[in-house]
Parts: sequence; structure tokens; C-alpha cells
Amino acid sequence: MRAFFCAAFLLSCVVSFASADAANKPNIVYILVDNWGWGDISIQGSTVQTPKIDQLAREGLRLTNFNVENQCTPTRSAIHTGRLPIRSGTQKVPNPGDANGMAPWEYTIAEYLSDAGYNTALFGKWHIGDIDGRLPNDQGYDEWWGIKASAFDAAYTSTAQFDPKVYPVPYIWSGKKGEKSKKETPFDLENRGTTDRAIVEKTIAYIAAHARKDNPFYVYAAFSNIHPPFIAHPDIAGKSGAGVYADIQMEVDDHVGRILAAIKGAGIEDDTIVILSGDNAAGEDAGDGGSNGPWRGGLSTGYEGGIRTVGMIRWPGRIKPRVSDEIVASLDWYATLAHMIGESKRIPSDRPIDSIDQSKFILGEQEKSNREHVITYVGNEVYAVKWRTLKVHFITAASTFATIQRHTFPQVYDIKNDPDEKDELWQAQGFAHTWVMKPVMTVLGVKAISMKKFPNIQPGQDFKGYN
Repeated sequence: MRAFFCAAFLLSCVVSFASADAANKPNIVYILVDNWGWGDISIQGSTVQTPKIDQLAREGLRLTNFNVENQCTPTRSAIHTGRLPIRSGTQKVPNPGDANGMAPWEYTIAEYLSDAGYNTALFGKWHIGDIDGRLPNDQGYDEWWGIKASAFDAAYTSTAQFDPKVYPVPYIWSGKKGEKSKKETPFDLENRGTTDRAIVEKTIAYIAAHARKDNPFYVYAAFSNIHPPFIAHPDIAGKSGAGVYADIQMEVDDHVGRILAAIKGAGIEDDTIVILSGDNAAGEDAGDGGSNGPWRGGLSTGYEGGIRTVGMIRWPGRIKPRVSDEIVASLDWYATLAHMIGESKRIPSDRPIDSIDQSKFILGEQEKSNREHVITYVGNEVYAVKWRTLKVHFITAASTFATIQRHTFPQVYDIKNDPDEKDELWQAQGFAHTWVMKPVMTVLGVKAISMKKFPNIQPGQDFKGYN
């Protein structure tokens, strides 16, 4: 009996120490905006004013060289796994009916935070798995509410030819860890304009409910804007005087401001890391109205306009307010946050992790980023590699819906001095820049060796792990 009580006492001490350790960790709020151009905020050139986002940018580290994958699904996968999406079978937006989603084997950022004692929640767009076993509550989130796939789904039932016998009516869903997700309400044009306000209200309620709990929380608020079909919230529609896209820019700013106000109102600003970023650029030739700033190209291209978007992080008292043009990627949040909260031991060692720890750079302990390259895959192919301030293109598409062009000789651009990527250097300067192929091919060679040793998971594959 004494042995039993001793064991119970020791176990309670372990649990108590674990809870105390978790209580000292910062909360994390990640706000992800859909199809967000680099130039869609006023601090980066937009004529539509975004004062609340601008203020957040001034209070933290604004990353003017923040790089994402060039479509929705790949970036969301990169954020969650710290792995190049091509490794996870999530390298492109799936068409309806395609096999899709992260394999349950992937160890997501929500899973390692949950294992580190965090309460976790997702409100909004998921888009990295639409079947049971591949939904947020299967991948580390205690609870979720939102849409499984794209905001495009809201328009499906409005088409005259839509047949629910061949394609299910899109719904907003909810779920809890250990339970099966359930339908909430149809996702259609009637509620398209109010969906993001609901995401924000649920996020605010979650912050208020968890602000004073012993364990920290991680909430991922994934907006469905700025993404077609464009319908602004009734409270904001028409207020910009510049069309629906500008209205939605104002709405996004308002929504970010509401979440920030909730953090402040709960008295947890100093204890909360806030990350705000886009998932990919605006589709500049889709009639969207978005701005990718000075950068050429947009959604689904390998040009800078396709892979740079808004990126910033705030942690009062820990992150010095500043602006940096150092290269950082959405891949990097996975390892960076693990190090910032003292949980780097949870980063898996049984698989390739492409995330780079940027914690010392973000916390101001070093001036330079630890990343100097970005590989842009479109589907299964390498379109471009950015290395330092040079960009090498193997395949190009001038814009989102343009014809794909394969180049016999790669194209090289100086993106620092030529942000519009108009002055090709390979031929124009007598092959003087061909030397850059050595570091670029070294980067690609290392990835090729890794992918041979650890074969890429195929879309929809029920992967069980490497032998």
C-alpha cells in the first residue's frame, strides 16, 4: 500500500511539474489570410488603409522577404509539418474527387504543441484533407470549426448544373479530438460573406475562455478571405468606395484588429506570440484586384509575386520591433516555434524536416536569417530556386493562367535590383552568371538524395512510416 501511495505521489509530482512547465510557455495565435498579395496592406503600399495590421507590423518583426508555397494546400501543409509539401503528397491544390490530405502519420505543429501541454483549436479553412482521419481533430486540434476545402465551394450549389447526387453539398463542419466531425450548416453564397466574422468570433471566444487556464493555448484562425467568390460582410460592404476586393481588405484589417483587441482585453499580450501571414499571393490576372507589390507574377507562378506574401510576428518584450528583408519561409514556423517555446526535442528525427530554426534571428540574437534559399515546386516540378538575391527559373508561367514555358537554358534574375524580373542575366551578360548554378544545383541535389532515401508520400497514400 505504501508503494502504491509513493508511486501515486511521484506521478502527481510529474504531472504537476509538467503543468507548471506548460504554464510558463507563451500562447500562440496564428492568423492566416487566403490569397493575400504582398502589397495588400497599406504599410506595404496598398491605397486601401489597413491601420490595425500596420500597427501589428510596427509592434513586431515585419518580414518583407517572407516566402510561401504558391498555392493554398501546399503552404498549409508546410506550416503544419515543416516539410516540403511534395514530401507529404500535398504539393498542389487537389481537384474535387482527387485523393488528398496529409497522411495521419505526419506529426503536425498542432500535435507537438498538444503533446507539449497546449490547448489547441482551429477556426476557418483547413484544405489539407477532407475525409475522416485527415481532418483537424485527427491532426492535433482539440476542436475545430470551419470548411474542409476551398472557399470556391461556396459557389458550387449556385450553378444551374449542380447535382448533389454526384457531388455533396459543401458544408461548414465542426469536430472535437476523439470524435467524428459533424456538419453544421451548408457553405454557400448565402453565408459566404459572414463566414470570416464567425471565424473571428469563435477565435475571440476561445481566447477569452482559455486566457487564464493553467495550460497555454494555440489557436489557428484561418480566414477564407481574400478568396473568390468575393462577398464582403454586410457591415463593411461598400464602405471602401473602391469595390468588393477593397471592402474585403478593410474587413481583413477589422478582423485582425478584433483578435488583437481580444488578446489585449484578456491581459495576455505579453504572454502571446502572434503570427500573421498569407498562404499565397493574389491571382493578378484573375480579376481579383489584389496587389503583389513590386514583384512579378502571382498565384501559381514561380516569380517573386507568387511566393512572397505578408509576414509578421509579435511577442512584446521578446521580439524587437523592426523590419527585415532576410529570407524566411512558411516552412520555418514549425522548427522556430518549437525552439522558441523550449520544445525542440519534439521535432521528429525519423523523417526529413525542411523547416529551419529561425528563433535566434526572430528574437534578435542574430542579424541574419538561417535560410538562404527557397525552392518553388508547382506540382511535382521545380519551377524556380531563389538563392540569396538571385533567382533561377527552369519553368515559367507569366501569370496565374498563362501558358507554361520550359527553358532550354535556365533564366537568371537579380531580384534585389530587378524585382519585376524583367532583365534576364544568363544570356544578357554573356553567361557571366552561370556560376550560380553550382549552389542552386547543390541545393536541388541534396533534396534529390533525401527524396531517394525517404520517398515522397503520394497524394492520399495511407503512409505508415519509413522502415
